[in-house]
Amino acid sequence: MNKRFFLDSKLLLIASCFFIIALCASASVPAGYYSSINGKSGEALKDAIHKIIRNHTVLSYNSMWSYFPSTDVIPGTKRVWDMYSNNAYYYAGNGRAVGGMNIEHSFPKSWWGGSKVEAYTDLNHLYPSDGKANTAKNNFPLGEVSTPNFDNGVSKVGYPVAGQGGGCKYVYEPADEYKGDFARTYFYMATCYQDYTFKYTYMVNNSSYLTLNTWAYEMLLKWSREDPVSDKEIRRNEAVFKTQNNRNPFIDNPELAEYIWGNKKGKVYNPGSTPDPNPDPNPDDDPVLITPTQDTELDFGEVAIGKSLDYTLYVKGKYLTNDLSVQVYRYDYNMFKSSVTSIPREIATTDDGYKLTLTYTPTAIG
Repeated sequence: MNKRFFLDSKLLLIASCFFIIALCASASVPAGYYSSINGKSGEALKDAIHKIIRNHTVLSYNSMWSYFPSTDVIPGTKRVWDMYSNNAYYYAGNGRAVGGMNIEHSFPKSWWGGSKVEAYTDLNHLYPSDGKANTAKNNFPLGEVSTPNFDNGVSKVGYPVAGQGGGCKYVYEPADEYKGDFARTYFYMATCYQDYTFKYTYMVNNSSYLTLNTWAYEMLLKWSREDPVSDKEIRRNEAVFKTQNNRNPFIDNPELAEYIWGNKKGKVYNPGSTPDPNPDPNPDDDPVLITPTQDTELDFGEVAIGKSLDYTLYVKGKYLTNDLSVQVYRYDYNMFKSSVTSIPREIATTDDGYKLTLTYTPTAIG
């Protein structure tokens, strides 16, 4: 049985009209989402970003194909946006895999040991990929290829140019139009999961707050500068946010990579000196709900009758004056259960937010 749990302004977290308005208005970057990074630099800046994005809704792997039509479809079509090949693949429908394609961990899962932890199903680095290209890519690091042994016109795999590869025999090089996409994906992974211990250290290390090795971040910065943020990335970032309730900060503000690894490394991040991706619409400290965002959608996939599946939402707000109430209703509401009926204001306004568990237990087929 396949069920989805939709959040809207009437469904969850209604405490007062302020919360309804804030939830309905939460398009793009919510007010206050990045406020904790202001005035920080170096390691403190990276740690602050890590705390913002680390806690997010962890999805089930078997639900990935049902999210890809909203995250990875070419606008106006049903065609898959495949960054690995020029082959034309089309979505057959929600929850159905596309023949010839794989779910690709662009940041190889073997690098952290491959166990099914949060990164395993993190949509911020999971992309639909042509199967042959995915096989050729293997778990090789990103890099620039000097002599290819695989080249399909979009993806190259082969021997790296001098100074790259981190000791790996081969590297994977994406097309120029996608190099920035992969660079910002790796900046995200190196920040969100900086607390992991990495087994393979071609591009990452366990001994520096930078997480990325010098040759790796120098190359990724070059790619990010030469291939700026595209509309495709912006749309995908919004779609992922509605599912996981976390964002890729390096898409919202590419300059952050410069403050951590690049030409502004060590300088204090001051939104007043660069375009602020998150202007505060609440200068008077009005209550605001940061996450979950409006229209958050959780796909519980197929769950057998008598079994249950849990999802966790991180409820975070600012300037809240009351506790938040939680209500589940409409559309088979009796099959869903919330762990609480109210959320303390004091916890919802912390950096970590409140862990709200939603449980789906189907009692009928259909």
